[in-house]
Amino acid sequence: MEKPKLRIYFIHSGNINANENIYLPCLRSEQLSHDELIFPLSKNNKDKYFKDMIDRSNVCVVDLTDPDMGLNMELKYAITTRKPVLALAMKEKGYDAKYDKLLKNVIGYSNEAEFRYFVETFAKNYEGKVINNDGENTVILGLLRDNSEDAIWHNSVLFI
Repeated sequence: MEKPKLRIYFIHSGNINANENIYLPCLRSEQLSHDELIFPLSKNNKDKYFKDMIDRSNVCVVDLTDPDMGLNMELKYAITTRKPVLALAMKEKGYDAKYDKLLKNVIGYSNEAEFRYFVETFAKNYEGKVINNDGENTVILGLLRDNSEDAIWHNSVLFI
């Protein structure tokens, strides 16, 4: 059975060149080409409501570089949905310390290759662990073994 595609939603400021800094690095990734990348400013998504796109996603990637009101609204909503969030920021520009209260770890990147590496690693971590069930995300935590003679394997899941 083929693993379901991971749906990755990208949150970013309107103050940065998202096409150059976020979209193209991800589109150039062989690994991410197997996932569904949801870019809010893309031609297909620019007229869609951000909450609907976040609800449809399994995980979110946020670039905290040069934040604006839109980034704050999207990030707040993503956090309330309890979706896994990868937080990144350009090392040369940094990020506002207020985000440390919302996010456990913010990872700095210097170039396109680093940005892509962090997103690929994050996606790989959730690959095959998130199942889509009509808007409900399920993360597979591991497998439990039945100690009976039949030794049947069961999925252990956490609904988020």
